[in-house]
Amino acid sequence: MRSILIAAVAATSFSSSAMAGDGHSFGTLTDYLGEEISFDAGSGNSNTDFMYENWGWNNDGNTENITIGLSTQAYYGGANEPVTNNGYDTFYVQAGADQTGSGLPGSGRWGFKWSITGDDGSVPNDIFMALRIEGPSGGSWGYLSTDFAAEVVGYPGSAGTYANQQVWTTAYDFMQVDSETQVSVPGLWNGLDYDFNELGTYNVQMRLWGNDSSGYEELYTMSMNVVVEGSVVPGVGGIAALGGFGLVGRRRRR
Repeated sequence: MRSILIAAVAATSFSSSAMAGDGHSFGTLTDYLGEEISFDAGSGNSNTDFMYENWGWNNDGNTENITIGLSTQAYYGGANEPVTNNGYDTFYVQAGADQTGSGLPGSGRWGFKWSITGDDGSVPNDIFMALRIEGPSGGSWGYLSTDFAAEVVGYPGSAGTYANQQVWTTAYDFMQVDSETQVSVPGLWNGLDYDFNELGTYNVQMRLWGNDSSGYEELYTMSMNVVVEGSVVPGVGGIAALGGFGLVGRRRRR
């Protein structure tokens, strides 16, 4: 199972796309025809409370209708609820470790998710994506560049779980490492350095490109905020199967 990103790298600065979404919708994922889009990144993951945008990409003379969305949800739910939002681009979550006892050790109480679909919820053709996340402490992960973009394709043998729809937690070890340990320029990026009770705002950005006979074309950049507020005593999470959060096959934090 390959990762959606080729490498975990970050830049000290970047410019937002001129096509960054200012007029997006919010609510249940819906395509350009008004039809609901399912979210198939594992059971228990909802297609509601997404910020999303529909648009048509001219792919070598053929219009390809794309829907892009970002959202945040409780990690497994239950004791980790609630996650609330402002109905536009900001989600509010609780600080502290996973309280369910069934999650990945090292996880907080929330995760972020994305969805990129074509007509009828299909996996889009010739679409590439990359992610960038900045944490409250100034930590960062990811780079919004085609140098580190990965094609939106299905994971072989994964029973319908696609890289174009996924849920992650910032506790993954690949989001914690720094550039020096990756044989890159020391200090270029320092990982998210996530702490259960670190209050403040995470910013999650996703950028898409189309790639046809003329090469890469930047299509869209979407950004959301996840505000960590309140404080709880970190609990002890147990080791359990992760399929219910769309996390099968991911590495644990060191």
